[in-house]
Amino acid sequence: MNRYIKISLWLLLAIYLLTNFTPINYFLKQNYTYTNIDGSFQFSEETGKGFNYESVVRNYAIFLCRHPDKDLGDNRLFRTFTFKPWYIPEWNDMIFHSDRFFLPYKAP
Repeated sequence: MNRYIKISLWLLLAIYLLTNFTPINYFLKQNYTYTNIDGSFQFSEETGKGFNYESVVRNYAIFLCRHPDKDLGDNRLFRTFTFKPWYIPEWNDMIFHSDRFFLPYKAP
């Protein structure tokens, strides 16, 4: 393998580890936002506040139980954030917590 390719791969690995598994990740992490089809439910995963994808799904289920009229028809959950494969601090979420990226996209 070419020497420059090896150096590039090691550098990419170092950047991935540094931006995903250190306290630097806290400052670089994106807040993910979600909504339903008509915008009556909106929720955000916020860094440092303990909200993760499981809490989004749980809160949406509670919302649907409290609003049975919203459970009729299209009751899918949509993501309102864009998918950025070039943003290295998101790679950990893309690899290990990929469920949020499979939701359909809806413009905010």
